Order: sequence, then structure tokens, then C-alpha cells
Amino acid sequence: MHEKEITVSLNWVKSLLMFAEQRGCDRSDLLQKSGLATDILDKGRRLTMDETVKIWGACISETADPFFGLHLGEQVRPSTFHIVGYTLMNSANLSEAFNKLNQYQRLISDGGAFQRVPVASGVWLVYHPQPGALPFFYHQIDAVLGSVLAFSRWVTGKLVVPIEVSLKRDCASDVEEYMRVFCVKPNFNSDFDGLLISHEMLAHSLLEADEELCDVHERHAKQRLIELNNASSAADQVTLILQRYMCDHNVGRAFVAQKIGISEKGLQRKLFDEGVTFQGIYNHLRKKLALDYVSDTGIPLTDVAMMLGFSDSSAFYRAFKRWTGNTPGEYRETSRG
Repeated sequence: MHEKEITVSLNWVKSLLMFAEQRGCDRSDLLQKSGLATDILDKGRRLTMDETVKIWGACISETADPFFGLHLGEQVRPSTFHIVGYTLMNSANLSEAFNKLNQYQRLISDGGAFQRVPVASGVWLVYHPQPGALPFFYHQIDAVLGSVLAFSRWVTGKLVVPIEVSLKRDCASDVEEYMRVFCVKPNFNSDFDGLLISHEMLAHSLLEADEELCDVHERHAKQRLIELNNASSAADQVTLILQRYMCDHNVGRAFVAQKIGISEKGLQRKLFDEGVTFQGIYNHLRKKLALDYVSDTGIPLTDVAMMLGFSDSSAFYRAFKRWTGNTPGEYRETSRG
């Protein structure tokens, strides 16, 4: 995959397919109708924007829902966006959350960017789509703006109603459905796509606001962003897949090679050429994650052992003592100061 290619996270694509499945579609059929391999989601790589647009087209066609994107957007929850969602939901207020969304948007997709435009009554959140060779469906824009609103309502516990909604698309056949979701009649045929949110609403505290947790999640989001920007080598790809599946006892060289889409020997050769080994990457990452989980979070130590793929807690304790000279409990107490 070209380093500069526009890509989309697997989590967002899976959410799209899952929503279509809830509407009675079959995932394999949708992928086939998109002209994509049915195992494309198992390769451990982000999809290109054009691949994603093809999946959107199949979902729209098969559900025959003229408001598919709008309906998908209103179902979004913070967990839909994983580390980005958790970072945002622990922010102090909506304004801070939207700032972080702009910062970490690429972890969800580089197919678009938000621009904040302050005006007297509030702030416009203008969405600028960045498609690949294939143009976006209006459903994709609907889903993005609907997601922002659904997320805002979820994390504030309030019915967030925008002052205005602007859509570049032609006027919908059923404006009432847009009014039901946005609680305001959109301005169609506009010059841009966006939501105008009042200053008062942007200042609303979030229900789960937690500065310490926000810092923890944001550190992980920053690291993921760095890895995404640099993930071009075989070692980088192995590390990303291991991070995702570390808790699986079946994780090994064959498993990772299958996720990347090459043979086990092919992976071994690539790693050899880069001067590293699979086991070395695995051991380094396992130790790094162990130190992060034990020192930075309140995760129970038994859960840390499971998350790192250890057969039981005693095996984890022995490995941790070998790495640090301390038990996990001792290390946690020391790191807390």
C-alpha cells in the first residue's frame, strides 16, 4: 500500500458492515458485491478509501435505504471509535473533545478533516471530505455529521441541537427524516457540509470527564498516530497486529503472516532483512505493554495477564519479575510514588 494512500480504519468499516447486517444484509455478499475478497478484513491492514466507498455502495444498494448514512450516524457511540472515542469522551467538555477529534481523526480515517469556524452565535464544524479516485456518496457525509451529533448527545447526556446544518447535497426527498435526526431543517445545496454548535453547548461538561483517564488514552492515541504514520516496514506491521491480538493465545508467526497476507517464510525473510526477529518484536512489545498497563492504568493485574496472552497470572508474575526485578504489585506501588 502506498504510504500516502487515503485509508480507513478497520473498526469503522466493520461498524458500517455490522449496521448493514442489522438491516438484513449478509457480510460476505456485501464484500462480493463490492468486488472485494471476503477475507479482506482479516488482513490486519486499513482499507483504502476507494475500497471503503465500494462497500458503502453495496450497503446502500442492498439495504435500499435512502437514509442509510443518516441512520448509521445516529447509532454511533464513543466505543465505535475505540481509542479516539475513549479519548474524546474523557475530555473536559465538547469543545475540547472536538479539538481532539481534529487531532486524531486520521486514526478513524484520512478521508476527511474537520475545520472549526467561529461565528457570533457559535462554532461551525465544517467537514471537508478527501476522497480517493471514487467520489463519496452523500450517505458518507450524512454518517459523519450524524455521528458527531450522536456522539455529542451521548457524552453530554443532553439533546444537543445544532443551530444550523448545512449540506452540499441536493434537497432530500424526505426532509422530515433529516429534521428527526438533526432536530432542525438542514440547508441543502449549501457551499459546505457542517454543523453550527452554540458556544453554550460546546462548554457543556461531559458525563465521563476524567483528566487522568483522558491523559492515559491520549498517550495511546498519540502512539497509534505515530505508528500509523510510520507503519511501512514488516516490523511495523507485525507490531500493529500483535498489539491488536496480543491477548489471543494463538498469536504467532503463522497467525501474523496470515493477517498481513504473506507466507510465514516470506515474513521471516522480510524481518531478517530488517535485522529483527518475530520473537524479538513479540517479547519487546509484551514487556512494553506490561509496563504501560501496570504503571499507567488501574486495570486489575489478573486482567493485565490475560490481555498480554499469558496462560495464567503466575506466568505473568514470573515474566514481570524477570523483566524488572519486582512483582507487578511492587512495580505499581513504586510508579504511583
